[in-house]
This record gives sequence, C-alpha cells and structure tokens, in this order.
Amino acid sequence: MATQIPQEVIEKIKQVSPGTKLRKALDQVIEAQLGALIVFINEDELKAYPQVFQAGFKIDAPFTPERLYELSKMDGAIVVDEHVSRILAANVHLVPDPSIPTSETGTRHRTAERIAKQLKKMVIAISKRRNVVTLYYKDFKHVFEDMKFVLTKVSQTLNTLERFREIFDRDLELLNYKEIEGNVTLDFICGLLLRSAEIHNIASEIQLQIIELGIEGKLASLRLREVLRDLDELTLLLIMDYHKKDVTEEDARKLMEEMWDLEYKHLTFAKFLGYDVSSTHKASETFVVPRGYRLLRTAIHIPMNVSQKVIDSYRNLGNLIKTDVDHLQEIDGIGKKRARAILKTIRSIKRRRG
Repeated sequence: MATQIPQEVIEKIKQVSPGTKLRKALDQVIEAQLGALIVFINEDELKAYPQVFQAGFKIDAPFTPERLYELSKMDGAIVVDEHVSRILAANVHLVPDPSIPTSETGTRHRTAERIAKQLKKMVIAISKRRNVVTLYYKDFKHVFEDMKFVLTKVSQTLNTLERFREIFDRDLELLNYKEIEGNVTLDFICGLLLRSAEIHNIASEIQLQIIELGIEGKLASLRLREVLRDLDELTLLLIMDYHKKDVTEEDARKLMEEMWDLEYKHLTFAKFLGYDVSSTHKASETFVVPRGYRLLRTAIHIPMNVSQKVIDSYRNLGNLIKTDVDHLQEIDGIGKKRARAILKTIRSIKRRRG
C-alpha cells in the first residue's frame, strides 16, 4: 500500500517547495533554460572531502535567489550550506565514488545521485533539456512535477477522498441503528474498515504532493485534514468493538497500523478481525455484537478509562441497552448524569430509526 516517507525526506522537500527562497532561485534557473547541480553541505564537512569537491571558486556569501541564479550560468556545481543561508562555492568539479550504483543516464544526474548516496546529503539537479527539478537525498529520489499538473491531480484525488468519506460517515450513521437493533453483520464491519483503509492509503499517497506544492497547497492541505478528521480514532474504536478477541487500546493501535497494508477484500478484513469465514456470503450471514466503545466515546463522549469500566461490567452493547440508570451509575466514573446521558442517547437513536 502507501509507502511511508521518512520525516527527514519530507523536510528536504519542504525546502524546495513554492514559497521558499530556494524554489524561487530554481524557478529562475528553469525559466532561463539553464541546468544546475547544487550540493547542500556545511562548510566544515565540505573541507573534509577534498577528493570529492575539486577546483571551483570559494564564494562564502549570503544566499539569495538572484546569486544562485547568476552562479548557475557557470559550469560545475554550486555548494550551499544545509540551512540554505550561505553559498559556499561555485564552478566546483565533483568527483563521486564511481563504484556507487546509479540508475540515472545523464552525467549531471548520475553525479547528483552518487554524491547524495556517498555523503548522505541533499543534492538537486536541474535538467537543462527537460526543465525538471530532481532532489536526491541519501538513497531517496524525488522528481518535482509540473505545478499545474500536481494541483490538478491533488484536486481530483481529494474529490474522490471526500466522496469516500461521505460514504464512510453515512455507513457509520447506519451502524448506530444496526447496533441498537442487534443487526450488525461481519460483512458490514469489514466494508467499513476497508473504506477506512482506502481513505488512509490514498491520503498518504497525496500528502507528499501537497507538501511539494508548498504555499500553493494550503487549500488542499485543509481539505485533506477535514477528510482525515477523527478517521484513525473511529477505526481504532471499530477494531476494539468488533475484533473477536478483547483487545486493549494499545493492541488495537498496533492492529490498525497492520490494517493499512491489507488487501482490499472483505474476507481479508474478516480474518484480520479473527473470524475464519470461507466466503463473503458467510460473512454477510455472520452477526457480530459490538462491545460499545465507539458509541460511548463518540456519541456520549465518555472517557476511554471510564468506557473500559462500563464494558468490563456489561461485556457488550446488547447488555448495556437492557440496563437502567440505577445499575449503570454504580460503575465507578458513571454518576447519575452520565448514566442518563448513555440511556438517553440509546433511546434517541431508536426513535430516529423509527
């Protein structure tokens, strides 16, 4: 499923995103149809690799987009400190270890990839012919696509995610009624968890693109945040409610991380929940009883530690529905006010269904 991008790589991409001084310089280089090779390394480390950084001119001047653009007109690499605050050198001849493997074909990009791997630093290569910015960092490579294309792609993906979230929320509302009526099937729960995994994984795939958009991606970032709002919490509670074994919140969180990588099939999710069913038809005929975590946490806002005590006492939502205020308030943390709120919420769901 979606590949987790290390945070240190994300920080490097942010340095190159629109709205930064570095990106302004790179855009100027592209507009002038020039190529460039830029290595980001601090001055003390630069001196430690005389065999890699050869010839060139020492600059040691404050970084500005205009300076970097002018220096890109010369041959050779430009060396900038890692904070992108000073330009250290220009017209530098780079001699990386030739034994380091590279998948690139052009000389500039082969050098950039090898330097990034050898020194564990960020290197940027701009193709003069294709006007494309490529970032290398350690073993990671990221190609910055055309801004208009990325914006369109992100917008279309967010439209799909918003529709998926609407379906997920609608099914959760339906689940409220099914739980009160005691009419929840394993197949229905698997469908909910599958939809959650789809939303999570598609969102993970475009998060990097939104970061790449920089200031141009603010609206997309807000839309994605709304799509992902409380998704993890709801998924966690569904696992705690419907896993065949009683699982703690910590165990459910570990299971949720495993769930993102599952194949999008109902039977796969049924096995994930601990049920050995042979067909989707069998899953649709298997009725499951919720423990009640989701209803207590989201509909009534009972703290998790108190919710746990309620569930320890009643075991499942079916038993909780049959109780009364006097018995319920005997539980530590459930006074008369909370007891009434729990039963009132259950009755209101029943009325809305009717």
